[in-house]
Amino acid sequence: MQSTVDLLGALSTFAWPIIAGLVIWRLLPTIKKVMGSRGFTVKIGSAELSVQEVSEKLLKTTADIQGKLASVSASEYPEEESRSTLPPLRRVLWVDDHPSHNAYEAAQLQALGVDVVQVETTDQGIKAVSAAVPPFDAVISDMARNENGSFHADAGLELAREIRACGQHVPVFVYASAQDLARTSEILAAGVNDVTSSSTRLFAMLRKVGEFPHE
Repeated sequence: MQSTVDLLGALSTFAWPIIAGLVIWRLLPTIKKVMGSRGFTVKIGSAELSVQEVSEKLLKTTADIQGKLASVSASEYPEEESRSTLPPLRRVLWVDDHPSHNAYEAAQLQALGVDVVQVETTDQGIKAVSAAVPPFDAVISDMARNENGSFHADAGLELAREIRACGQHVPVFVYASAQDLARTSEILAAGVNDVTSSSTRLFAMLRKVGEFPHE
């Protein structure tokens, strides 16, 4: 039985990136029309939509993909809590000195019904976590930040350590560069729950904390 479970888990691991790739491939013609448009409207089939309308639909579609992939990934571990026992994922704090770098991922979360609060420094993050009512369900941080006029290569670690020192048990995830993954053991030792450079895996991490309200 266990071997069957392991096989199904392995198959689903390979399947969901392929499914995502196929869906995105199907969206490419629409994406190209939006990017190539010189006006304010794009003709899709027999309908003429505004670029904003098309962009919003693309965002909603990709958010749905992220949510479904996250659900599949989270369900690969039958020993964990069943989906029915998970609370809704309502609020997420995102700490990054360049919020624009994560604007699309934040918009996808909002499309899935998650309130995303974005701040730019460790101090702002600590204050936000301490004052949050209701509390945040998860915290996402980048690894390195420019703060108070200087560069902090370990800002993500510092944030996690300070959150834990305050007695907060909120899940903390580091959304890092691929190079930072070599420091995974060190990052986890600082009190971080998990680390990734993949947006899809980030959504899967969040999905293990709670269900997306608009899933």
